[in-house]
Amino acid sequence: MNKIGYALLIVWGLLPLNTVCSTNTIPFVGVSASNSDGIMLSENLVNNSGLSENSANAFHDNASNGSTMWCSRTGVLGDVKLTFDLKKSYHLQNLYIWNFNQPDNLNKGVKNMRIEYSTDKTNWTELPAPAEPGYTMDASYPFQLAQASGTSELKATNLNDGKNSPINLSGVQAQYVRFLISKTINNGNWGGNAFGLSEVLFTTDDEIDDALKVSVDFGQVNNTCGNMLFGGCQNPSLPHSHKILPQLTDAGFNCIRCDMWLEKILPANITYQDYINNVNDVQNPDTWDFSDLELAVRAKKSGMKVMMIIAYCPGWLAYNGTSKGVPMDLDVYADIVRKVYSRYHKYIDWVEVYNEPGYFMTIDKSPYASAGAALADIYMTCVKVVREITPDMPMGGTSVVTHSDGGVGGSTNRDFFADKRINKDNFNFYSHHVYGDYGIPTEQETVTRVKNLLGKFGYANLPVYFTEWSTSISNAADSITYTGSKSHLFVANCLVNWMRDGLTGAMHWNYLQAFAENGTTEQGISSDAHGLYSWDVRSKEGKLLPKAYVFTLLSKTLGLGKGENRVVQTDYAEAAEHLNVLSIINAEGEYSTVLINNHQTPIKVALSSNSDHSRIEKHTVTYTEKGINGENIISTDKKSVITLAPMSVTGIKYIK
Repeated sequence: MNKIGYALLIVWGLLPLNTVCSTNTIPFVGVSASNSDGIMLSENLVNNSGLSENSANAFHDNASNGSTMWCSRTGVLGDVKLTFDLKKSYHLQNLYIWNFNQPDNLNKGVKNMRIEYSTDKTNWTELPAPAEPGYTMDASYPFQLAQASGTSELKATNLNDGKNSPINLSGVQAQYVRFLISKTINNGNWGGNAFGLSEVLFTTDDEIDDALKVSVDFGQVNNTCGNMLFGGCQNPSLPHSHKILPQLTDAGFNCIRCDMWLEKILPANITYQDYINNVNDVQNPDTWDFSDLELAVRAKKSGMKVMMIIAYCPGWLAYNGTSKGVPMDLDVYADIVRKVYSRYHKYIDWVEVYNEPGYFMTIDKSPYASAGAALADIYMTCVKVVREITPDMPMGGTSVVTHSDGGVGGSTNRDFFADKRINKDNFNFYSHHVYGDYGIPTEQETVTRVKNLLGKFGYANLPVYFTEWSTSISNAADSITYTGSKSHLFVANCLVNWMRDGLTGAMHWNYLQAFAENGTTEQGISSDAHGLYSWDVRSKEGKLLPKAYVFTLLSKTLGLGKGENRVVQTDYAEAAEHLNVLSIINAEGEYSTVLINNHQTPIKVALSSNSDHSRIEKHTVTYTEKGINGENIISTDKKSVITLAPMSVTGIKYIK
């Protein structure tokens, strides 16, 4: 239908005044703000978060925490500025705005602002004020926005002219648009102590290529990454393990990090002298409790590889009488480790000595000046025992947490690696823990950063394992790591980023029960909100949570759990603000691409590569879709156009 036809429909009352007819919504807009408050980030203005659809006729939500909106920090000095990048120059028609819609904070919504536009982000032109505004106009900030209502289905509020008219951009040519909001309370906003908006949308009459370009060169290998990235820590509790472990291995989980917790293995309530004098045959390992290690045996028999931590110390053997203390007799310590390890070594693939020594180890009452120096003696004691029994067993540590003792480059590692007995023959891999509340957002931690810090001690080329990782250790029950609709995206972004950066292995925290259904957690069952499965107390059955779907997609469907993978060149510059993309060749020479759409709307992608394929197989994982059954798409001239579902992880297999 032409423009005259649409105009007649409006005159006849068949379409509302603010309906978008012949114009196109501009996709893939970027935005930056002079400042943002907490989770109310500027990107929420253009990522359709909280919007029912990518349309001027859409409704916006009223999220109680404002997480789908943008808001400035309180106490801002100077005008607040928002700058939008449309990615290329358009003839702009209309601007639609949904004002700040957080209930009880509607007065933070923007009121008066100035609008400027530019083609080069250097030379700016002010948009003329409305000829008939319908409100009392501030000449310096001539565009007055209507206040939001707080309803859960908010229509575009636009101008405060009594008709909620969109802002007419009159066909100006621009790539950049910026809002300059008056800093004055009751002028720049409706009376609050900050400034906020919910969503912004631009339209144009220009033709739009709405497919983001992604190009893959499988001939250019940029990095390699390991296949043991699909693991976890802590076994499911013994009563659940016979049902959950097979589900985990079937889902593609291929490794586990377990504890050889010496304090729990030996009999309780004994003394050092009791052990020396063999009171009640206490030196006999047949009198010890190995039930926790039997879980490692089950994991190994289910098909997983096992990283075993020689963990801590019996309290009666420590200088300070606690399990985190330093052993006062390393010969006795070695005797205990030898007896345990000799029983279970055939179920072990790596040995890690101690867990988070800079955080847990206590050196009080011992002769050691630092945890690192004490760790070196403990480590070399374990090396002697382990290598006597299994000469080729890979060994390492030290599972540093980002914030403890200065992190990777801190004092514990410094004093440990300063010991001349430690060398690359007996220290074969580095163990690192990644939690966002320890200073670096989990998905932003890099192997490169860790290796650069290890380079201070001469170990920059060690294989690195992220042996515990999750978004937060102190606030587990959130929408990211728990059962929320973004848990699969968090897992995918972490693994894709780390594979690109050359990570050798990773163990998600953890394999425990996350929550119970139809009843409360049973007695004797370890439960943790970071866990990977739910358990139905009534039926005695468990099921993996949606974040496990990502492990299946990567490890099994794309075959990245088979062996060492090669990371290849992927160009997606214009899509980088909207997608996270990785292309890879697995150990069997199979080609694949992973595309993560973190947005709440579909994204179209024009995917091209130099691979010799006739079609692609598309597997989509969402919070509700497991991505098992692939969709076949014919490729023309090695190109395919695909649509990524909202908030999805898509795996592409290239088929000859």
